[in-house]
Order: sequence, then structure tokens, then C-alpha cells
Amino acid sequence: MSSLLKDKALFIDFDSTFVKVETIDELAKFCLKDDSNADNKVKMISDITNQAMSGEIDFPSALDSRLSILSLTRDDVIDVSKQISALISDSIMDHHKLIKDMSDSIWILSGGFTEVIYPVVSKFGIKHDHIIANSFVYKNNMVVGCDKENDLFKDNGKSRAINRLSLNKEIIMVGDGYTDYETYKNGAVDMFICYTENIHRKDVAEKSDYIANNFNEVINIIT
Repeated sequence: MSSLLKDKALFIDFDSTFVKVETIDELAKFCLKDDSNADNKVKMISDITNQAMSGEIDFPSALDSRLSILSLTRDDVIDVSKQISALISDSIMDHHKLIKDMSDSIWILSGGFTEVIYPVVSKFGIKHDHIIANSFVYKNNMVVGCDKENDLFKDNGKSRAINRLSLNKEIIMVGDGYTDYETYKNGAVDMFICYTENIHRKDVAEKSDYIANNFNEVINIIT
């Protein structure tokens, strides 16, 4: 099965692609559950997420804005990762064995957070060094921001991160958002597949040569 990705590198977005949800939205729901203004704050964060995913605002500004609304602890991050592990996209779960077989050729490329992502994708055989994502900065067990030197915090970060790997392979990006499409627009990948199993972002889909409604369609496109 692993021969399906021979001479190919498959980069998969995490939020709303590998899993059904946006990590930061789930963090917001969790840590604001006892906040009297929770509904308003969760909506603010969700609105910022959608603006960033549609390319209306740049990713670093969106991430900073959303984190500033929250008051996260290390334990919150661990608990949310456990919750998200039960929210893996249906067709990704259906292809658990295939993904595990191909895991040496798969990277998770996400504007989300490594601390949340790794416990979820490690069950699919994806190694820690194949996760390219943001990372939190902690002080006294509180999240005080994220590493701003990380490629994924910067504008066009996904393209920067892929280029830094210098892979001598056909590179394919699968994702639902504008930052995923940007990797193709910027020439960092050879193919972009707009993934619509969980959300259909019209602005992204209209720019895409390939659209997949599930992971089986991804396999059909790339083989």
C-alpha cells in the first residue's frame, strides 16, 4: 500500500481536514465554558478563523487575535487534544491502516499547534518530526502566546516550511483553507487538493483544480 506514495510527499492540513473541527475553536469552547461572556468570545474566535481561512486577513494577525481572547493552561491543551482525538474525519478513520502504511510519506502541515496535533496523528503512525505546526509558549503553566519564530506563525508560513524541507519529490497539499491553497499559488507544491469533507470554503474551492469530498477521493486523484 505504501507504494501509492512512491516518489510523492503528501502534506495534510489538520483543522477541518484531518479532523472535523478547528483546534482553536475547540480550545475556546473548552476554556470559556465557565465564562459569562463565552458565547460572544467563541463567536469572535470562529469569525476570525473563517476570515483567515478565506484569505480575508493574514494568518499571524488572526492567530494573535484569537489567542488574546483566551486564557489557556497546559492542562486545557492536553484535555482538548483528547477531545479532538474523537473528532477525526470519518473518511480518515476509514483509511486508518492505509495512512499508517504510508505515514513515512505523510506530513501534517497546520497553523494549529503541535501539542494538540501529535497525540491525535501519532495513532496513524505519523512521527513527531513530520508535524509542522505552531507551538505554544508557556509561563507558569499558562499559555502566553506561541513561538513567533516558527515558520507557521509567519505569513505564507506553509510555503516557507515546505520549501525548507527541500524534498526531491512530487509534493501534494490537501486542505480546506486559503493558506493551504497558497502553497500551490506560491509554487511550493505541485498539486493542491481542496478538501471539503467537513467544510466547503467556496473562495478556496473556486481556485482549486482538484476537489475531494473525502480521503478516498484524495487517493483517486493522486494515484
